[in-house]
Amino acid sequence: MRALRWILWAVAIIVVLAVVAIAAGMAWLNTFIHSESFRQEVELRAGRSLGGQVQIETVNFDLINGVKLQGFSYQVDPDRVKGPGAFQMKIEKVDCGYAWAELFHRRLKLTAVTLDQPQIVLTRQPTAPLAPPAAGPATSATPSGPTQGNTSGEGTPMPFQFILDRAKVSNGAISIQDAAGASLVDLKGVHAEADTSGFSAGKDVTGTLKIADVLLPPNWHVTNFSTPFSYDQAKGGIVAKSFEASAFEGNIRGDYQSQGPGDSTLDLNGKGFDVAQLTAATTSNSSAKLSGSLDVQSKWHGVESGIIDGEGDAQLTNGKLEGVKILHDLSRILKVNELSAPVITKAQAHFVVKDGQTNFIGLQLNSPIFQITGDGTVGFDGQLNASLVLILTSDAMAKLPTAAAASFVQKQDGTGSIAFQVTGTTSKPETDLPEKLLLQNTQIKNVIDKALNKFFH
Repeated sequence: MRALRWILWAVAIIVVLAVVAIAAGMAWLNTFIHSESFRQEVELRAGRSLGGQVQIETVNFDLINGVKLQGFSYQVDPDRVKGPGAFQMKIEKVDCGYAWAELFHRRLKLTAVTLDQPQIVLTRQPTAPLAPPAAGPATSATPSGPTQGNTSGEGTPMPFQFILDRAKVSNGAISIQDAAGASLVDLKGVHAEADTSGFSAGKDVTGTLKIADVLLPPNWHVTNFSTPFSYDQAKGGIVAKSFEASAFEGNIRGDYQSQGPGDSTLDLNGKGFDVAQLTAATTSNSSAKLSGSLDVQSKWHGVESGIIDGEGDAQLTNGKLEGVKILHDLSRILKVNELSAPVITKAQAHFVVKDGQTNFIGLQLNSPIFQITGDGTVGFDGQLNASLVLILTSDAMAKLPTAAAASFVQKQDGTGSIAFQVTGTTSKPETDLPEKLLLQNTQIKNVIDKALNKFFH
């Protein structure tokens, strides 16, 4: 009984000492965190780590949730915040978790950071090197090591250790602009979580990323983007496997992997895109309207450099093409009304994007009354150059005027084909098909020659 009594007394004493130690630690922590020196220390260390200037409005402490920073702002090169290359970030609130056991040693060890409603604005195309960050009070260059100092003459030590185990971003917004301030990319509703516990040991950082809205000019809108990701410190590369998103009533899936700046591969696949919405979102003066469902499988390289380089395959089903002048002219010349606004049962082609143009290879467009095959190029500036072949079914050939039918190369099954060129621009395409239908037809040429002879003699 006496031994049990001593054990209970020992436990009670330990509990009391622990409570006193925690209370003392809390009292010290409250004084320490609300001091002006602590706020300046956090600004300085964050600025050194980020390579810019950091400002914090207030610093508060919550026993359960940890340290809270209100009004956090950060900018690179404050003298050129409106110029190209500037970076600005404002955060409504920063919550920092802490290791309470470290209070026994009178140390503040932050373990997790949550950024609430961060707003980031980044301008591209820097025209001059960024100025170095403003010099601050002398301190240790290692952000994770303890620092000794005084709190405004209070004589209170300031041990501060920053070891981040977890990071989280809630409801963020990112805007990337060009030198003139025009938007290149706008991200809204950004949510991210990352396990950073192994970062200081050189291990990979893993996490998840979700973006509610991605806006790209002129009217491209991607929603519900989500992906797991990992960051390889050794290679400086990012891997985003099995990302998903939605756009134009369809689904986007793919993988992204980079081994460093300019060395990346993006597998991008789309299924069920509404072509009418897709074409409407593209700035064009063309009166042509295309509908249907589009599937795309593609692979791209170095997308972060801004240079488009890739290839893939595209398939269109259940489509209809309207408002194309060439088809209207062709329908009038051939006397086949169905050619004016043809139904497209299926269309497919392989494409290669490089050096400012898109090459399409093995185009095959099928309609109930005709087929078009061929190859060509479409420049980023809208220039067209294609070599195509029009193949009419036997039923369509039977509807042609005799003179027009003679311009086609006819086969035993009753189908007919004629080769032609398409040039001009996407907004104003031109073709030599009408001329070929006239000049390659001997009967029509003879009639024209006779008429000219009678006119001049």
